[in-house]
Amino acid sequence: MNFPSDSVNDFLRKARGAKEYQRQIVDDELEPLLTDPSTYAVPPAVGKMIEDALEEWGDEALKQIGMVVIGKWLDVHNELLQEHVDSQDFSAALFTMSDATKITTALRMLGDIGSFGGNEDYCASVRQQINQAVLEGIEEQGGSPEDFFGGKE
Repeated sequence: MNFPSDSVNDFLRKARGAKEYQRQIVDDELEPLLTDPSTYAVPPAVGKMIEDALEEWGDEALKQIGMVVIGKWLDVHNELLQEHVDSQDFSAALFTMSDATKITTALRMLGDIGSFGGNEDYCASVRQQINQAVLEGIEEQGGSPEDFFGGKE
């Protein structure tokens, strides 16, 4: 069966429009929660990934995910700090440095917190996954592990 593209586009527009009323109700009901500055949220897919990691490996996964995310946030601040220094915007640089210091403190505090379980299993799983990802990356580039790691065997 062959449908002209106009009829397919018309169908898709109608399908989107049919849910618009329901979307608006949901949006109206969620609006107070999601605009509250004390609400912290991640996209549902990220939340599912975190829940799956917690279920499979325990709270060590949360600690490790948190440290990676906070570390990346610190990287963003460090890059922005360099931009402020390069542009000689020292006021903005000081504010950014203050935030980076707070993030560093949070990272150190998180690193000092122990986990209830899952450490060995989680670390072994991540190690295996990283090993596989590096190997695939080396193969895609047409190199060898020896070349990738600077001639070390």
